[in-house]
Amino acid sequence: MNVRMFLAVACLLGVLTGSGVAADKAADKAALQALNDFIGSWKGDASSKDGTKDVTWKETVEWGWKIKGDDLALGLKFTGSKQFSEGVLRYLADKKKYQLTATPAGETAGGKADQVFTGEIKAKKLVLERVDAATKDKYTIEMSTNNDGARFVYNVALQKKSFGVAKKVVEAGLTKEGVSLAGGKKNECIVTGGAGTMAVSFNGKTYYVCCSGCRDEFNANPKKYVDEYEKANKK
Repeated sequence: MNVRMFLAVACLLGVLTGSGVAADKAADKAALQALNDFIGSWKGDASSKDGTKDVTWKETVEWGWKIKGDDLALGLKFTGSKQFSEGVLRYLADKKKYQLTATPAGETAGGKADQVFTGEIKAKKLVLERVDAATKDKYTIEMSTNNDGARFVYNVALQKKSFGVAKKVVEAGLTKEGVSLAGGKKNECIVTGGAGTMAVSFNGKTYYVCCSGCRDEFNANPKKYVDEYEKANKK
């Protein structure tokens, strides 16, 4: 292969590779946008069974976008939870699966205790599963919203040895801060299209974002997002 032909092939491969990466990033964003109703701060009650006795506690879950260049993910932080302390949710475009890396309560993120769940959206619920390598126990997390996005509910179920009937070990029902259960008109996040709850401004005009991650991204690239927003909403 001569030099000219080699460069032509290399250029073509670069274009194809770049197109594939761009397509994956677009798929990542679209898949995560499907969970925009999760974004926000939620407070409520959670419970589990300790033997035959129900144990209840107050819990807060905060969801937000994590945006670093083309790297997109959803971050979540638990306060008061007896199950988890934090987590990061990504979409794996090549596998068409969501992946949640969750840190158990009392542990430090990024350590050996982190738990990895994978799954997809089924019947309007995000369903994620993992099998413990040592015990073969299967854990399933189901997450969803209701009341027009005003309520966030999730549960964790355990199937011993991945066999038999799964038993719920945690159930939680939380209400979004600052949102009426009766619903109402929602502002749109200028960055990701979710429900805008935080005001930002550019050139004297007010726009809205859904979380601190989107606020930081908007502040770093305001013209980009305003131009995209105005073009999409131009009549």
